Amino acid sequence: MLPARVHGTAIKKYQPPWDVRLLYWLALAAITALLSVYGATSADPAWEVDAIGWVQSASPDALHQIAKFMTVIGRSPISTVIPAVAIVAMWIWGQRHLSIFLAAAALARVLSEGVKQLVDRPRPSASVVDVTYQLGGHSFPSGHVLGATLFYGFLIYCAEISISNKPVRRIVQGSLAMVIALMGYARVELGAHWPTDVLGGYVIGLLVLSAMIWLHRRWSGADQKKRPAATPQAVR
Repeated sequence: MLPARVHGTAIKKYQPPWDVRLLYWLALAAITALLSVYGATSADPAWEVDAIGWVQSASPDALHQIAKFMTVIGRSPISTVIPAVAIVAMWIWGQRHLSIFLAAAALARVLSEGVKQLVDRPRPSASVVDVTYQLGGHSFPSGHVLGATLFYGFLIYCAEISISNKPVRRIVQGSLAMVIALMGYARVELGAHWPTDVLGGYVIGLLVLSAMIWLHRRWSGADQKKRPAATPQAVR
């Protein structure tokens, strides 16, 4: 059973009008389409080569090590273990609806593989940028970034509706947001992706994440409507 906060004001409080939500989703979809077309038609774009070079030259060794660590937690087996532990913990905690949606958010990362096949963009070459790890496969979008946006982004939503202590809630959400931000930085700093690959991962991730949050709100709202309202007993 979900805690009272999940079925209380937290879900009702952040409900933008339908026209605003529709415009938001359409904007994300349009940006995704534009980035996909750009990625499919751009080979070693000069400005992105320069952008990667600037990030790499400006990054101290400490940030380079952090970037390597982010890559480790963003790939198998760690990228499987962390979600599995979080999902099981949430289920045991009693937040079974959220655990189901969290599992869906973690699994939705596979969407990146389908888009990569469609766009068919090559990764940055070691001949134009410094590549820390030689990776195969296609480049757009960044699967690490898309997966982090979906999984850690949904955890941010879970914290919003499950943690009643505001300072603790904000610390947890800030830490999760930092993981998402650092994942994007890491993919560029290591030369694994073009900057627009990272942007595409964020945009597609936000699009899918927004849809999942909307579905969870609908589900939670439906559960709430099924509950009969408490009727106070008449004073005798």
